[in-house]
Amino acid sequence: MRNWLSHLSLVALLAIVIAATSGCRSSRGIARQPFVLVVDAGHGGNDQGAAGRRSLEKDINLKVARRVCKLIRKKCKGVEVIQTRPDDEFVTLDDRAGMANYFGADLFLSIHSNSARGWAEGTETFIHPSARGGRGEHMARLIEREYSRQGGRKSRGVKTANFAVLRKTRMPAVLTEIGFISNRQEEKFIKSKRGQKKLARCISDAFARYRKEYAP
Repeated sequence: MRNWLSHLSLVALLAIVIAATSGCRSSRGIARQPFVLVVDAGHGGNDQGAAGRRSLEKDINLKVARRVCKLIRKKCKGVEVIQTRPDDEFVTLDDRAGMANYFGADLFLSIHSNSARGWAEGTETFIHPSARGGRGEHMARLIEREYSRQGGRKSRGVKTANFAVLRKTRMPAVLTEIGFISNRQEEKFIKSKRGQKKLARCISDAFARYRKEYAP
C-alpha cells in the first residue's frame, strides 16, 4: 500500500475513495473524463500550524477548505473534488503531493492562514518558481482578484516559493494564504463564519472561472 494511504484513518480514507470514485457525467448523459481538483487544508492533527490569540491555523484551514469543496461540488459540474484531509488528520507534505499525483489531479489547491510579526495583513497566493506564466499562476491571479474584488480584502499579490506541495505536485498548483492569524482583526475575520463563507466563495468563484477557461 502506498505510504500516504497507510497514514490515513479509515474514515479519511473512505471519504477520499468515495470522492475519487463518484464519477461525473455531462449534461447529455455521456460519460466524460472529469476534472480532478485536490483541495488541501494545510496542517492538521498534531501539526497545528500558526496560532492566533483565539484560534489555530489547522482549524481555520479545514473549515474554509470544506466550504470551498461544498461550493465547487454544487456549482461546477464534471469536477471531482478530493480532500487531502477531510478531518483533523495529520498528513505529511509528501503524502499530500503524492495523493494529488496518484489521482492524476488537474489542479492542486492548498489553503493556509498566514502569520508574521507586527501588523502584517492581506492575502497572498503562491506558485512554484517554475510555474511562472503557466496555468498555476493564472489560477493564483484569479484567486487574488476575487479576494480583492468581492471579498474586500487587501491583496499582497501572487508570489513564488519552493514549498514542498508546490514543488512535488505534477500539475498546476497554488497555495493560498487567506489572511494573517497573527493580526487580531484578520484573525477575527478568518475565524468567523461570515469571513469563511466570503473567502470560500472567492476561491470557488476563481476556480469556476479557471475551470471554464480550461474546460476540455
